[in-house]
Amino acid sequence: MFRKTPSKDRETTLFQELKNELYPHLAGVNGHLKGLMDRYAKIIFCVMLLLIVASFILTFFVLKPSPENQAENFKKELKVIPRELSNEFSALQDLTLRAAKMAELKSEIERIIAQDSISKTDSAYLEKAIEQLQYFNNHSHEN
Repeated sequence: MFRKTPSKDRETTLFQELKNELYPHLAGVNGHLKGLMDRYAKIIFCVMLLLIVASFILTFFVLKPSPENQAENFKKELKVIPRELSNEFSALQDLTLRAAKMAELKSEIERIIAQDSISKTDSAYLEKAIEQLQYFNNHSHEN
């Protein structure tokens, strides 16, 4: 009763089949739209200009969002986010900050080590940077 009809051409895709099926209908709609555009070109052009001017007026003079309003709306939208997703975002942000700090520390350590002579401040900074880097490495393995 429900048999799959084999396709003669294995190279045809779904989009090609849809195009073949819908092309006559879309060609008719396209012809009607071209006729309307030809008949009422000036009216359509004037309506487009009016819409552009109305959009400009609404954007810059009528609908002025205040920064406080935007901040409150953003906070309301964030409250809608489920708690687990919020925790995932904060964990991702922590990992990103940790990776950035580790990259900064590594580059500073490499810069100091590459110098011919190291001052006392560089030595103290190098010691602290290596301790922080070890802490970040050990702390990341625990998580």
